[in-house]
Amino acid sequence: MDTITIFTLIISLMALLVTYAVFKSDQQPQIIVFALPHYGKQSFIQLQIKNIGKSIAYNVQISSDQPIPKRAFGIKKLNASKDYFDSGIFKHGVKVFPPNQSYIYDWGQYGGLREALDNNPITMKVTYWYQHPLNLWKTQITDISIIDINELEALP
Repeated sequence: MDTITIFTLIISLMALLVTYAVFKSDQQPQIIVFALPHYGKQSFIQLQIKNIGKSIAYNVQISSDQPIPKRAFGIKKLNASKDYFDSGIFKHGVKVFPPNQSYIYDWGQYGGLREALDNNPITMKVTYWYQHPLNLWKTQITDISIIDINELEALP
């Protein structure tokens, strides 16, 4: 083989690897956790867990750096004692989480959530398994979302 043939072969293999990497990254799941205003109930804030990727995530587990408050209602301050998620997907996870699937919770109101979170951001870690169609093995992926309730202070 001459030099031009070897050079062409190397360039072709590199192009194939780049194409594979782009294809693979475009096909995997991505799960995010975020807070957003509830547009049907004024002053309510929802907690949403959503797979915005293009593939199914398997054996999804959700954890956080502090307890995840639930029903943290109160405009200025928390109306009731602190309560935390200790069941459902936050305890047992999700076996199969398809693309564009969401879990939506009425999380609370600004004042209640701010007090329940001690006015600190909460870091949510979502760990799951994914198998690309061209791979023989599964890959574990971890997505991290940070929710700062103060970002929603001025919302209705």
